[in-house]
Amino acid sequence: MLYSKEEAIIEHLRALSIHSLPFFDVVIRYTEPPDARPELARVQGELISSGLQAGDRVLLEKVANTVMRIEKL
Repeated sequence: MLYSKEEAIIEHLRALSIHSLPFFDVVIRYTEPPDARPELARVQGELISSGLQAGDRVLLEKVANTVMRIEKL
C-alpha cells in the first residue's frame, strides 16, 4: 500500500539540524503487533506535532513505508 496511517508510541526523539533545517530522529514502536520492534524515522520538524515526548501515543502518516508526518493522539 502506498499510503497508510498507523498508531505508534514514541520511545525516544532527538532534534537535529540538517542544512539549517529542523529535523527529528524518532524511535517509534508500533502498537500492532504488540511485540513490534522499535524503528527509527527521520522527519522534518514542521511535520511533527509540537511538544512530543517519549511515551506519547501518535498517529504516523506513511507514504511508501516512509514516515511523512507524526501527530499526537
